[in-house]
Amino acid sequence: MKGKLFIGVMGIFLLFCVFASAEITIVEKGVPKATIIISKDAIGVPTEPTEQTFWSPQPAQNKIAAAVKDLQVYIEKMSGAKIPVVADDQEVSGNLILVGRSKYTKQFDKKIPSGLTPTRDEEGFVIICQANTLLLAGNDEPYYHGTEYAVSNFLHRLGVRWYMPGEYGEFVPKKDTITIQNLNISSKPDFKMRNWWGPLASDLKFQEYRWKIRNMMNPILDFVTIPRDSSIRSVLPPASEVNNPEYAEIFGKDEKGNPNPGMPNLTSEKSVKYAAEKIKEYFRKNPEITSYGIGADDGYPRDYSPETVKRNIGFPDTGGRVGVASDMSITEEWMEWIQAVAKEVYKEFPDHIITTNGYANRNVPPQGIVPDPKIWIMFAAIWCDTIHSYDNPLSWQTLRQAEMIRQWASMYKNVYMYNYMYYMLAGCGAPIPLSHKHMHDMPLYKKWGVVGFSNEGRTIRLESGIFPTYLYARMMWDVNLNAKALMDEFFTNWYGPASKPAKAFWEELEITMETTPWLGHEDRILPYVYSDQLINNLEKHIKDAESLSTQQPYKDHVFADRVVLENLKAFMAMHKAEFEANFGEAAKQAQRMLEVRAQASKFSRFYFDPNPARNMDDVGYYYWGSAARMAYYKKLADMTTGKTGEMIVVLPEKAKFSIDPRDDGRYMGWYLPEFNDNEWKTILTTIPFYGQGYRDQQGYPYMGAIWYRLEVNVPSSAKNKKIFLYAPAVETEAWIWVNGRFIGHRPYRDAYERPNEINMDVSDAIQPGRKNIIAIRVHTGFNAAQQSAGLTSRLFMYSPK
Repeated sequence: MKGKLFIGVMGIFLLFCVFASAEITIVEKGVPKATIIISKDAIGVPTEPTEQTFWSPQPAQNKIAAAVKDLQVYIEKMSGAKIPVVADDQEVSGNLILVGRSKYTKQFDKKIPSGLTPTRDEEGFVIICQANTLLLAGNDEPYYHGTEYAVSNFLHRLGVRWYMPGEYGEFVPKKDTITIQNLNISSKPDFKMRNWWGPLASDLKFQEYRWKIRNMMNPILDFVTIPRDSSIRSVLPPASEVNNPEYAEIFGKDEKGNPNPGMPNLTSEKSVKYAAEKIKEYFRKNPEITSYGIGADDGYPRDYSPETVKRNIGFPDTGGRVGVASDMSITEEWMEWIQAVAKEVYKEFPDHIITTNGYANRNVPPQGIVPDPKIWIMFAAIWCDTIHSYDNPLSWQTLRQAEMIRQWASMYKNVYMYNYMYYMLAGCGAPIPLSHKHMHDMPLYKKWGVVGFSNEGRTIRLESGIFPTYLYARMMWDVNLNAKALMDEFFTNWYGPASKPAKAFWEELEITMETTPWLGHEDRILPYVYSDQLINNLEKHIKDAESLSTQQPYKDHVFADRVVLENLKAFMAMHKAEFEANFGEAAKQAQRMLEVRAQASKFSRFYFDPNPARNMDDVGYYYWGSAARMAYYKKLADMTTGKTGEMIVVLPEKAKFSIDPRDDGRYMGWYLPEFNDNEWKTILTTIPFYGQGYRDQQGYPYMGAIWYRLEVNVPSSAKNKKIFLYAPAVETEAWIWVNGRFIGHRPYRDAYERPNEINMDVSDAIQPGRKNIIAIRVHTGFNAAQQSAGLTSRLFMYSPK
């Protein structure tokens, strides 16, 4: 079957254990030699969740039925033998496969993990083979999938692999005889929480759900209750009561001193009592729930009540700007309030759990408070560089995040990660494989005491890579697995005779990510991460792989890698065209990306998944994706090629440049035509200034005022025309002078925003037929995490119609 992979010589397969002395044959020469036994309650029940129950715990009998289905299906795929299934109310002799707890497992019950407590420490499974019995069972309490893991692990030991969701992503070896020797395996996960979620078409999420379980992840979203954005409002009075005097000490204040319906007064005992009572009411009504999540509104919420402001210790958040009140860290007052609420809740529910998020302006570890170690912390430093590992000396951002995680984990026993798997939040699907990063980071998480992952993002396999995503899932259960051996096995299984050049292709990209000095989490950095030499090397590897992959499914798998490369070529060509102010060509290359990616989606929509509702941009690219850029470039092309305007002149790519750490420039007339800039450095306006000599060895950028001066001859034909100066991207704030005349101020915008343009009328200052001096003062803002880049595109002048 096209897309399915079966490899291996027909023969006898033995699953060994070093102390084995006997064996059980479950299939012999394609004939079943064993019977699967399960609890009568698990016969005939649904094996998959419904739309309504997708994120919730499934009944134990349904999970056991799902495990049996997988066992039966994959044994048949391997051997051609369909092993019969019977209920435990029947008498059965011969070789037995016991799946999940049943009347037949009494002798093993003490060995099968069991129990469910709020701390979620009981997950696990066993695989026991002795005499004529094979036991595959685990803890199937709500929130656990132990028996499914036992079956998945057993099949994995037989050589079955699930590299991607769906049948296309499987590897199933052929074996007509399967014999198992004595086994006594007991396994628990290295991390309690092992999940991610994000944008995915509804018909694909069920395939991913099953893929997660097969790879030992736990697909339940609220393994403990997630502190969602704005969940704080559930423990406050209704927003309609915001002006009710009765609640004056419960609601916090906004920056203008008005009651804030989305933030409690963090230094008010009344707000603590009110919130605690709301939580206790919830627990009384829902006795099966043992945790409650409290998260603030998204963004940088803050309580400006006078006493709370006094309590604030005055540090900016890691992702905030120095001296901006709304960007201050509020971790101390937030955590004290959370802990006070939890203390009240414990009086009635001493074993229950309160969770909160170390996110946005609450991600810096608190100073000077006594922590309540029972609180669960969802750590979400999504400002951080996503492509370097925590021990990579090239990235000050990941080194800092590592210290933050260590500090949180030393204070609270249950810290889990909310990592962004939008490895480039604003992205176009350019490849970002990070298996090397996972190999470094996962053992460090375990060493530091992190208890798991509840990540958000897109897992588009031709962006993140098939193997890195698979490895990440597997390491959530076992950080000590042999990742290098798993990688070699993947390339052999997936690419067959093309494994060597295919591995070289992806390793070339991995090393590029690992060694780049560029830091960030939006693809504005990627045009400088990738290089012409990289693309030439990738082209060689893919041609070698294409010449070796003459049979299916290897040919299709290599073709998918060709799509990766062609998409990358279009991505780089798009930026090259932008930097040349050829916006029509940039739009064509953005369109080319969409067209190329659609070819891979014919094999699997987990490669890319075109979304008709978003002009065929792929699911998951909701901000500044290929379709959005195509529309933007078409707009610029229309502005400059006659439809809505005409190009007057493209400004030089090179500019005179100086940093201005003391803010001398506006006093010393650096904007004047006669100012002597001979001592200034010449840099390119299409590359972030800090990448041209203004960052340290860990990537920490200069911050503050910077100046650009450009000379441009404006043609005489522009006389009497309306003329605008346009810059597609400037980070983060700008002031513009033309021929010494002040034109205007482009207000602050966060560095990641796109478009992030200057578009100013310079008609009265421009002198057609002469050389003109354009001076631009940019301020980066004092937020190093933004990696504000100054000018990063080609400036031009146009005349609108």
